[in-house]
Amino acid sequence: MSNQSQVLIQERIPKAVYRLQIQLKNEQAKALIMVVLLNLGYAEGDLVNSSINGKSTVELFDEYSQKLERLKKLFVKLGLVGVKINLRRLLPKDWLTLWKSQWKPAPLTKRLDVVPVWYKDKYKPRGGCDYVLMDTLLSFGTGLHETTQFMAQFIEDQAGNFKSFLDIGTGTGILALVALKYGARDVLGIDIGQLSVQAALDNMKANQLFFKAQLTDVKKYRSKKTYDFVAANLITEDLIEHAPKIVSFVKDGGLLAVSGISLDNLSKLRQAFLSLPLKCRKISKGQQWSGLLFRKTM
Repeated sequence: MSNQSQVLIQERIPKAVYRLQIQLKNEQAKALIMVVLLNLGYAEGDLVNSSINGKSTVELFDEYSQKLERLKKLFVKLGLVGVKINLRRLLPKDWLTLWKSQWKPAPLTKRLDVVPVWYKDKYKPRGGCDYVLMDTLLSFGTGLHETTQFMAQFIEDQAGNFKSFLDIGTGTGILALVALKYGARDVLGIDIGQLSVQAALDNMKANQLFFKAQLTDVKKYRSKKTYDFVAANLITEDLIEHAPKIVSFVKDGGLLAVSGISLDNLSKLRQAFLSLPLKCRKISKGQQWSGLLFRKTM
């Protein structure tokens, strides 16, 4: 995702990150905590499960303390037996070390894993699967977010059916790299953030897969070139505002994948896209987000 507000989330290193740590005496207590958190709207990718001194823990991280403070008060109010709760402010050096130690390889698609660059030597690929190496500081762009996984799966499902690929809001370049894995040869990633473009360049080197990365905003980007496959992982408002322009980059008969759409905004986006020369091929829905794959009509 890459609009002006999300660049701030994705790129800068926070001055501090807050960690809510929930220590549990047994698996029954852990199961109950997980149910509560999932019902509150947290995705499994938001939760870090680990073991400290032989005790199971569930941890959540946020740059802002208010949400975690409310959650802590809720669990204290519930008075759960065998549950110990701690909220702590982490400094940048502590946060970065903790993030790297707890980010492990994870499935990105059915046949592709995302692997932290520092984990490469310990990583053992799933049978018949490939992987993409990633180095990033925060969760957007690692492949753990629902929107990234929707888009990557759309690309994998169309493997071999496209040669040129445009990634709007490339972030760490993960979707551009997935496109290269699945047959693209002419790939361009654009992003509004300088640090995103640098991250994409670093990840190209790590994977020995190369594409063009350009620092620009979709509203300012000008090109007469069209692509077999265009991916736009933006917020709903940006997708709607720039929809005609985004579609103009897609070849007739080509593919357009969009995501960054909350489930609450799905009907709004579909309505806005009705007037465009597109046929919806697939809709993917997760716990909070959705993604759509279109084919451009002739």
